[in-house]
Amino acid sequence: MSRKAPITLTRKELYRRVWSKPISAVADEFGLSGNALTKICNRLLVPYPPRGYWTKAAARKAVPKPPLPNAPDIKATHIIIPGERAASRRVRTRLNPEARREQLIGIAEQLVMEAGVHAATMKRIAAVAGISETLAYNYFGSREQLFVELARREFKRIRDARQVDEQRSHDHYQRITRMTRTYLRHIGRRGALLQTLLSNPEVRALLRAERRKEQDNSLHEHADELVSLYGIPKPLALGTTVVLTTMCLRAGKIVADGRIPVESAERLCLSMMLQGSRDLVSRERPPSRAL
Repeated sequence: MSRKAPITLTRKELYRRVWSKPISAVADEFGLSGNALTKICNRLLVPYPPRGYWTKAAARKAVPKPPLPNAPDIKATHIIIPGERAASRRVRTRLNPEARREQLIGIAEQLVMEAGVHAATMKRIAAVAGISETLAYNYFGSREQLFVELARREFKRIRDARQVDEQRSHDHYQRITRMTRTYLRHIGRRGALLQTLLSNPEVRALLRAERRKEQDNSLHEHADELVSLYGIPKPLALGTTVVLTTMCLRAGKIVADGRIPVESAERLCLSMMLQGSRDLVSRERPPSRAL
């Protein structure tokens, strides 16, 4: 079990080895226990065969082999296994509570974006952070609560960017154009993450009330602007706003699913939203009001 010289290998080499023979045999070559080697794999996001894999492989049953994801840290490209067994192999870092929360949220985001929701278990998130799973649960009572916080941040990014556009706009139509483009381009870059999070029913349920309140406030603000600028009756202004906003949100989902390019969604949404707004204003504004 002991060796004179340490072993240095890449994540790719470790991945190849653990899929070439049982992990206990690979661990024995490294002078480690099987449990220690699986912890190293978890910390470095190196997939390894599940329980029963080698029995099925011997029976020539097909078992899917997950690809090697990106490293959890840009520096985590090589693994050094020392020649002598250390008292403890875990590198523990002490962070204040807020910093630890940020770390866990960042790790969850990376795992979800690289490998999907199923890969972002609390056990794996804790392993990448170098803490115990129990400690991770002290910060988030469940994986879904962590996902909710991550989704809230994505919504806030969109909201903050649109507020900047609103402040830079000089008229109603320019504001519609800027805010629509900002929303669709953000979804084009990061929408897959948000859609993946919202595919979890528990996450949607936890967010439902606050999202509904936020969306209602936004709809009423836009409708009040139409009333103030053009004298349009509030029910009509609100109904039109709901229809056009729903269309834009639907286009965002299609963009996030990769079914249409962002540029195409922009052209379609803006042509319908701007024309719809102009038609409403031209029909409903009092004769004394001007655009």
